[in-house]
Amino acid sequence: MTRGWHCVELGAGAGSIARWLSDAVGDDGSVTAVDRDTSLLADLAASPNVRVVEGDLMTMSFGSACFDLAHSRSVLMHVENPDTVLEHLVPALRPGAVVLFEETDGEPAQRAARGTEMPGPFRDVMVPLAMQWTWARTLASRLVALGFTDVHDDLREDLLTGATPGAAFWRQTLATIRPIVTDPARMAALGRDPVDDNSFDGMIELLENPAFSAPFAARHRVSARRA
Repeated sequence: MTRGWHCVELGAGAGSIARWLSDAVGDDGSVTAVDRDTSLLADLAASPNVRVVEGDLMTMSFGSACFDLAHSRSVLMHVENPDTVLEHLVPALRPGAVVLFEETDGEPAQRAARGTEMPGPFRDVMVPLAMQWTWARTLASRLVALGFTDVHDDLREDLLTGATPGAAFWRQTLATIRPIVTDPARMAALGRDPVDDNSFDGMIELLENPAFSAPFAARHRVSARRA
């Protein structure tokens, strides 16, 4: 990436990557920051080289041959049909444009849960979440099928360790989703069993315990170039 590039951030969130891109491309470049909720991007919208777009990645049009770089981080894995997003994105990329998608695979947690030494709350609370994260492991091959070249998949596994910033993130996340995943009716609608409160409390304790550590997720950092 260099100054003057035109970039799109898919799922800008609080805008950290979009802000970095804005500084990197300079006044001659531009950043389009896309999110379904842009309430955290108000200050970013004031930047002269940033355009904030509120929209659904599944349905929006990205334009034609307008971007030199597209990036996402832990966004496409949560979209109902991420392949559709990729297909819509391709025409918006200029020839030679670069993509970098950083998406998570839950296979390490699934593998760890098969071991008898893993605590029950980890198997009951975290593994069902991780089992949903399967798309990233096929991302590189999907880009090849779409005609991308120079496809590279940098795969790194992460441990979930108690009393760390990562654990703090998951404590907050679990507090947010607890009313959903412990509700029998709501979970039945999703075809899944609810998680009991004791397991939830036990997982929170593990996240606060520095002695707890378990394989949890793998990060696929997939880069490619449009032909």
